[in-house]
Amino acid sequence: MTVCIIGWYGTETIGDRGILAGIISILHKSFGSNVSIRLGSLYPYFSERTLKEDASFYKKVTGSAPDIRLFDSRVSRELDAAIEQCDLLMVGGGPLMHINAMYMLEYAFRRAKKKGKKTMLFGCGVGPLHKIRHQKAAAAIAGYSDRIVLRDSASLRHLRQLYKTFGKKWHDSKVAASLDPSVQCLLDFQSCNAGQPRRGAPSADYLAVNFRSFPDEYAPGKSKPVNESLFKFLGLLAEKFSGKLIRLIPMHYFHIGGDDRDFLNTLSIRLGKDNVHVQNSNLTLEQTLEVFQNAALNVGMRFHAVVFQTVLSGRNIILDYTEPQKGKISGFLNDIGASDFYKNRYHNLQTASHEDAVNMLDNIDLNGQFHFDTEAAKKKLEAYPAALSQP
Repeated sequence: MTVCIIGWYGTETIGDRGILAGIISILHKSFGSNVSIRLGSLYPYFSERTLKEDASFYKKVTGSAPDIRLFDSRVSRELDAAIEQCDLLMVGGGPLMHINAMYMLEYAFRRAKKKGKKTMLFGCGVGPLHKIRHQKAAAAIAGYSDRIVLRDSASLRHLRQLYKTFGKKWHDSKVAASLDPSVQCLLDFQSCNAGQPRRGAPSADYLAVNFRSFPDEYAPGKSKPVNESLFKFLGLLAEKFSGKLIRLIPMHYFHIGGDDRDFLNTLSIRLGKDNVHVQNSNLTLEQTLEVFQNAALNVGMRFHAVVFQTVLSGRNIILDYTEPQKGKISGFLNDIGASDFYKNRYHNLQTASHEDAVNMLDNIDLNGQFHFDTEAAKKKLEAYPAALSQP
C-alpha cells in the first residue's frame, strides 16, 4: 500500500509534525507495516530535518521505522510520478485556506482522479477562505475527493456551505467530522510514556507560553494592536509569576510561515525580565510535548499549542487569534465539550479588551484543569480508519 501525502509540508510547524505523526500512526493501525509513504514537501530540505528529528518517536508509535520518502511537490514531474506510483493520494491535515498553493492540491487531485487513484481529505480544516477563487479551489478539491474526514464540525458546516454556494451535490456518506489527527499523536505519546516517571511533573517551576506574531490576513489592520496586547500580557504574566521561569516555546522554527523565535525574542528583549527565556534551540515534537505536559501552567496561541496543552495538561490559558465562534480554536473546544471550562481561561485577541486579559490572569487557578476525555476522542478518531477501509 503506497500512500502519497501532500499539503503544507516543507513549512511545517510542530503542530504539522503532530499531524504527520498522527497520520503515520493511523496508517500503521490500518495497514500494519505494509504501507509506504511518499511525502510531498514544498521545501524538502526542511522536511528532511523534521523526519530525522522525529524518527525515534515514529518508531515508538509504530514499533518500526516507517518507510517515508520525500519528493518536491512544487515540481510537476515529481508530483506526477508520486501520483502515478501511489494507491491513495491524501491531503494530510492542515487547512484548505486562502493561499495559492491550493492550486497545487487541486491539480494533484484532478490528475489522481483521471488516473483512477483513491483520494482523501484526511484531517483537514476548511477556512479561512476570503477570496472566491480560493473558495472555488476548496470546493473543487472536495469534489475530487472520494472520502473526506475533517478535523472539526465547524469545517464540515463550512464545506457544506461551499457546496451550496457553488451548486455542488452534497453526499453525507463521504464526509465525516473527527478531531485533528495530532490528537492521535498525543494519545500515542501518553500511551508510550504510561508508567514512566514524568520529567518535572506538573509542579515544575516554569510556565510554557506560545505566542505568534498576529497574522494580518486573519483581521487586516489588527496585527499591531494585538501584538502590543501580547507584550503587555507577557509583562503581567512575568510579574504575577515572578518566582517561576516563563519559557517562551516556539511552534515554528522556519522563516517561511513566520519563525516564532523572531517575535518571541523581540518581546523578551523589550520586556527585559530575568525570568522570561526564549527556547531558541530547536525542540523535537516529543520534547515539545514533554514541555507542555509538565508545565505548571501553559499559555497557547497557535492552534496546535492549544490542542497539545489542552489534551496533555488542561492547565492552560487560551489566546485565540481566529474568528470568535468560527475559527479552528473555538471549533476544537466545542467538539471536545470544553467551552464552558475555558470560558474563564479563554481570550479572543480579535474582540476582547486588554482589561479582560488582566481579569483572567487575576482569577487564574493553577490547580483547576480540564480532564480530556480520551475514550470519547478515540471514538471520534475512528472516522479515519473507517474512511480508509471503505472502497
